[in-house]
Amino acid sequence: MTSDDAYFSFAKTHADLVLAFDVNLYGDRVVTASSDHRLSVWQRDDDKFTRVDTWRAHDAEVIDVKYNGPLTGSQIGSIGEDGKFCIWQEDVLQPFGSGRRFVKIYQQLSANKVPYMSLDFKNINAETYVALITRDGELTVMEPTNHDVLKEWQVMWMDYLRKTPPQTDETSFHVCWHREKLPAWPAILAGLPRTSLSLAVVMMGSVKIFRTDNNRQFFTAAEIPAIKAIVRDAAWANGSMRGHDTIATVGTDGYARVYELRTPDMAGGNGEILLEESSQRHRGSISQVAPKSPMIRRTQTLKSGIGAGPAGATQGSGKGKDEYDPATGKILQNVQLKAQLRCHNGALWRVSFSQNGAILLTTGDDGVTKMWRQDLNGSWSEFADIDGAKDS
Repeated sequence: MTSDDAYFSFAKTHADLVLAFDVNLYGDRVVTASSDHRLSVWQRDDDKFTRVDTWRAHDAEVIDVKYNGPLTGSQIGSIGEDGKFCIWQEDVLQPFGSGRRFVKIYQQLSANKVPYMSLDFKNINAETYVALITRDGELTVMEPTNHDVLKEWQVMWMDYLRKTPPQTDETSFHVCWHREKLPAWPAILAGLPRTSLSLAVVMMGSVKIFRTDNNRQFFTAAEIPAIKAIVRDAAWANGSMRGHDTIATVGTDGYARVYELRTPDMAGGNGEILLEESSQRHRGSISQVAPKSPMIRRTQTLKSGIGAGPAGATQGSGKGKDEYDPATGKILQNVQLKAQLRCHNGALWRVSFSQNGAILLTTGDDGVTKMWRQDLNGSWSEFADIDGAKDS
């Protein structure tokens, strides 16, 4: 294992392809998942990474792996082609390289016996949530019965989000939580709960944004229009303090697309909420003087209940309780395409943002990782690339 120009090359550990990896919050641990059914954890010590442990985690290929947040201990979630979702807890009393350093504290088989395709953890302080989606599009969102002990879980929402694609078609389903603790302030001021959970779900050619209302029930807050290709990945950017959320997607058509989610404004026009100068801060929140114009227009109705999200919008139900109403925390958001980047020679696989949301990374079939920077005007331009084939 060597380091060169701040890039690290890991010694060969797996007997087959590495299919997924994740880095913990502090950047000092890396976990890799492989077709050899195993997980490996690496720890950074000064200028090198040393292997903590390697163990057989599944009875088939390990498809995805994610670190949980730091406040609940050192935990790793994994899914495999055996249809299982597992959570692993580090046992610090076991020596490095023993194969026993990580203990399975939870295991769940997919309800429909179809393997999970994507997983992601969400943390709000010491609270933990997990989203899973199978290869045929069944979404499951869960929370532990005790947030301090992640050994028992309960389902918050489970449903098929779309018609199952034919078995002969390539499928693409992916889940991605919004990482920040709070939604954008305009959405909160419009009625969205401060503790609302925000989840982006890739469904073949489209992406839906689900949030939770005052009753912690999921509803469809926005939908990114479908493209004539398969969307393979989506990522949220940090920086919702700017007044809007940013999401990037990549797909088989070779394009990376950057979207902004904006809350309809109080004064009408550009999607920004205008704040009164007399606003006051108290108890860690912002209190605003109510504007004369409506906070949000009633443009759509939603079914009530936990199935409101996948059911989508309905027109003219005539029932007050079913109508779209900010008082319930259901806030509809506008989707604006801000950039469409033709960045690779071939299909794209992964997209991610830097910590501050100002740099975008994309990877594709051409073996190149490209970096894009957003300027002060909001435009994106390429400024660097790493050609893996040339080992640069």
